[in-house]
Formats: sequence, C-alpha cells, structure tokens
Amino acid sequence: MNLAWMGVVFSAMSSILLLEYYREILAGSPSYTLGSMTLFLSLISTISLLIVYRQWSVLLNINVLETLKLSEQHSVNLNERPFVPNWPYIAFIAFWFLEFLFAGIWIFSLLQLIFFVIFLHYLFETIRKLQEIKIYLYRTLFNIEYKPVIKERNVLSVFLLTLGVYWLYLVVRLSQEINEFLDMDDRIMRNLEVRS
Repeated sequence: MNLAWMGVVFSAMSSILLLEYYREILAGSPSYTLGSMTLFLSLISTISLLIVYRQWSVLLNINVLETLKLSEQHSVNLNERPFVPNWPYIAFIAFWFLEFLFAGIWIFSLLQLIFFVIFLHYLFETIRKLQEIKIYLYRTLFNIEYKPVIKERNVLSVFLLTLGVYWLYLVVRLSQEINEFLDMDDRIMRNLEVRS
C-alpha cells in the first residue's frame, strides 16, 4: 500500500470514527478510546499525505532539472523554468503545526488552507509547463510525439467546484499520474541516451 492510498484510507476511517465520536458526545457518553483512535488515524493520515505532497514537488523539480540539462546539452533555449517552490509547502506545514497545537485559533486553519492552495497552484502550473516543454523538446530534438500523461487541473476546479470531496480521489489519481509521467519520461530519456 503506497502512502497516497494509506493517507486516503486512514482519512476516511478517521472521518467515520469522528462522526461516531460526535454521536457519542451528543448522547452524553463519549468513549475516549474512540476519540484517541480517531486522533491517531487522523495523524497517520495527515503525515502520510504531507509526505506525498512533498514527494510530488521534489520529484517534479528533479525532472525539471533533468529536462533543463537536456535542453542545455542540445543548445535549446527554454524561456521557462517551471519549479514548484518550497515556501508554500513550508508555510502550509508551519500553519498546520500551529493549528494542531492551538486548535481553537481559526486563523491558523485559514492560513494553512491558503498556503495549501498556493502550493497546489504552483504544482499544477509546474506540471502543465513541464509537459509543454517535454512536447516541444522531444518533437524538436528527437522527432518523438509526446502525449501528456498528467491531466491539466486548476485549484478552482479542485476546491470550489467539488468543495474538497474530490480531493481524496485526486490524491491517489494525481500520484498515479505523476508516477506514470516520471516512468515514461525516464524510459524516453534512457532511450535517447542509447541513441546518442
């Protein structure tokens, strides 16, 4: 079971347990064991997903560097250098931690959400631009028809249109798409090295 699936499954389980815990609170007999299990599963889910988000940005940035190296080797000038910056992720983690420590202060939750949306925006833009660069480079340099693997997404469609319900599916799907993209690109790059 990979981390994306683990995060999604534990998130769903902790949500179900949380609903049961709230039902018990309203009935006047809360089970602290159930509350502790809910917190534990939620913490495992959150840590798993935080690692997945970080892996996305690191792996994409490594691929950007390899793509830039390829363009420099073949003297192709690329105007764009799409990277997923670290600062939105770090701010997101910082405000998640502050919100965890000071649960009653809503501003931390709001800032956590804002920086997560900024992180996703950069992630989606990097994916879009990187795939455009791959299409251009592979067609220009090697006459290879490259088809984008990762679907184009934007933050508005993820959060506003679906109200976050779609997110659990998207975590797993986007992880699969990024892995497929990196695997396919790695095979293409290795084939190009053999040809050269």
